[in-house]
Amino acid sequence: MPELPDVEGFKRLLARNALRKTIDQVIVSDARILGKLPARTFIARLRGARFTAVRRHGKHLFAAIDRGGWLTLHFGMTGALQTARNRETAPPFTRVRFDFVHDGSLAYTNKRMIGRVGLVEDVDDFLAEEALGPDALDPHLDFDGFRAAVLTRKRDVKSVLMDQQVIAGIGNIYSDDILFQARIDPTKRIDRLSPDELKRLFQKMREVLKVAIAHGAGAEQFAERAPKGSLLPSRHKGGLCPRCRSPLRVFKVGGRTGYCCPTCQAC
Repeated sequence: MPELPDVEGFKRLLARNALRKTIDQVIVSDARILGKLPARTFIARLRGARFTAVRRHGKHLFAAIDRGGWLTLHFGMTGALQTARNRETAPPFTRVRFDFVHDGSLAYTNKRMIGRVGLVEDVDDFLAEEALGPDALDPHLDFDGFRAAVLTRKRDVKSVLMDQQVIAGIGNIYSDDILFQARIDPTKRIDRLSPDELKRLFQKMREVLKVAIAHGAGAEQFAERAPKGSLLPSRHKGGLCPRCRSPLRVFKVGGRTGYCCPTCQAC
């Protein structure tokens, strides 16, 4: 599932390949991805327009439209952004495609159709309506702000990290790696962490996400080139701790499968 580092990669791909290019045509292959927004309205707003800026908040991606308003992209379980050199080579499971004048295409793909493409007039209003918390890498989010946000929730630390209304951007995969790097039991209640544990959690949250971005999160080969010591390549049946080589423990939180090291995290 695309999380903050992956969506940051999509943001950079859009910025490199789509900004300031005139959209020649918009192809909606499956209108279900637009929800209640009529495909004809979506196409009319974007045909002949240009994207002028790109913004990410948590797992959501936004592109400013020169005519006003913003394109919104949420990737759900299997969504992605991909480029195509010509209109005849659209990637599999393309749901929406933007063809640029004399300059390639940008495709939103989504195999399982769990995601959404849409339009909004104002990004900040959208974030407020969705009740999203601060972005996990927001430079204005300091430790005091993080502590104030998470300590209002008396739940296990993994669930709190994944709660988009508390901190936006972290899902099942990266919460496991953050907690592994911080040496914290994912099932421990967050309000029972020591001050040192809470500080370490904040620091490792920022570090893990930034390192994932730097190593190309979102690419198919990311697990192969994940940084040494990352838990991500070991998150599978029979996986071993990259630090002490103990067999990883598999557990469930809110219906999601998580992984931790019973030695390093005492989980």
